[in-house]
Amino acid sequence: MSSMLIILQQLLILYIFLCLGWFFGKVKKGLTDQSGMISFLLVNLFLPCKVFGNFSANFTIPYISENYKTVLVSLGMLVLLHFLAKLPAHFLKKDHYEKQVYEYSITISNYAYLGYALIENVFGSQALTNMLVFCIPFSLYTYTVGYIKLTGAGNPFKRLLNPMTGAMIIGIVCGLTGLQLPEFLTKAVSSAASCLGPMSMLLTGLVLSTFALKDLLCNVQAYILVAIRLIGIPGLIFLLFKGLRLDFALPYALMMTAMPTGLNTIIFAKNAGQSPNMGARFAFISHLSSLLTLPFWLSLLT
Repeated sequence: MSSMLIILQQLLILYIFLCLGWFFGKVKKGLTDQSGMISFLLVNLFLPCKVFGNFSANFTIPYISENYKTVLVSLGMLVLLHFLAKLPAHFLKKDHYEKQVYEYSITISNYAYLGYALIENVFGSQALTNMLVFCIPFSLYTYTVGYIKLTGAGNPFKRLLNPMTGAMIIGIVCGLTGLQLPEFLTKAVSSAASCLGPMSMLLTGLVLSTFALKDLLCNVQAYILVAIRLIGIPGLIFLLFKGLRLDFALPYALMMTAMPTGLNTIIFAKNAGQSPNMGARFAFISHLSSLLTLPFWLSLLT
């Protein structure tokens, strides 16, 4: 089977769960009220278990000596995207809050819920570890600058004290020291981690099912942003990294930028009493469009 078909197959498997979430949310009234519970489990259990499992297994001293440069490159890319995002946001929107949504959506993709599951299924556990390390600056950005953009309130640094960062730190300690959990706990962590992909896509479908299809599809500016997110940004990063000969970090930079927009533009907005409509449009259109764009970008890495 060709690499393109393998990527498309893994992508379709994940998107089946998105469609199921959408279908269940439409036919079962009140089910979308449970999306908060799924979100809680993803943030506090499934994603931390995935992060801990990979860091504890692969984050060793030899690994650090070979890959520390990827974090520095990632930080530079984050700064670049942060400032590049301001230009289209300025021209596309006059409303201050919607500008913030545009900037966040261009800077940050769905690299965690969709990206981590897809990368592991296609490229393996070691590639996932490399991706986790590369995305550390983006994770910190999400819960500080990103949180401020989408809520306009709260102490962003308190957001850093969460199960995911805790799992990362504990996983790093275990990886560096060689400490291992008892076998039954290791299996429990592995079982929880395996739920990340299906449950995250079910949540995506459930959340999107609360919006009318017409409202999600009928917005020209949303298509412009999605084109920037799925074509413009990955294309720019690919050419830039090739030109600067940053081949050691290119796979993870391209994987990170090629993902569709995330759900924080919906979840953070709803929690802060802001309108989630714009974020929902971006998420819906970009996830559909990524069925065409993601296989192409990822095929360049095989």
